[in-house]
Amino acid sequence: MKAFLLALAALTLVGAPSAWAQRADRNVDKPIVRSFNWFDYVAARDIQEQCTPGGRNRLRLIYNALWEEQVRAYEIYLQPDGTAGLNIGVLTGQGTVTTGITNMLISEPSDVFGPWSMKRGQRLLNAGETRELVGLLEASRGFGPPPDGLRLPDNDFWWTVASCRNGVWGFQAYHYPTDGFANVKFAARLFSWDNVPIPVNPPRKLEPAELRRDMNAPISRARADRWMLVVGKDGLRPR
Repeated sequence: MKAFLLALAALTLVGAPSAWAQRADRNVDKPIVRSFNWFDYVAARDIQEQCTPGGRNRLRLIYNALWEEQVRAYEIYLQPDGTAGLNIGVLTGQGTVTTGITNMLISEPSDVFGPWSMKRGQRLLNAGETRELVGLLEASRGFGPPPDGLRLPDNDFWWTVASCRNGVWGFQAYHYPTDGFANVKFAARLFSWDNVPIPVNPPRKLEPAELRRDMNAPISRARADRWMLVVGKDGLRPR
């Protein structure tokens, strides 16, 4: 199994376009590559490193609706004319990736990861929509500071917001059902612009995350629901 996955990873990397090295969202598009890049992607290390005066104004919002069920990623590029480009990516079925792969007949190597790759959409926000979104983020304290020490289990509902505006880095996180999640005022509007034809997985009441972990699951299930992110003073703490 390990050798099989390594071979697929090598195949994916060889066939990947050079743009992957320039766009962090492409580094989480395919499941094998995603396993190496996901945590840095959520932490938006690329945005933070490039956040300098005169640089690009941009946002990255992650809605984790239980890792094994659904994740939605929103890349927003704020333009000088007040508009914004919105790139949308949706992941589903992350809980049983390798089981599905090993049961597939590989006829086209480029398509082998299709069922677990990001489903994508995009649109342009006009100046009014962009102002509305920024206002909702400000009302949500979306540009920070974040709650130091907040824990974000993979099998819970939560949001993260990473931003660079006018050379200033910001980060925020909201965990459901803690009180902070009630501060999320931008979700409904953002979902209304989401044109990926996969219904949004809304937050629901669940047992505490630690009671929903199956630490004894057989390795063949390859569950990816055993990780935890922890928020620091200005972003995610290193893992």
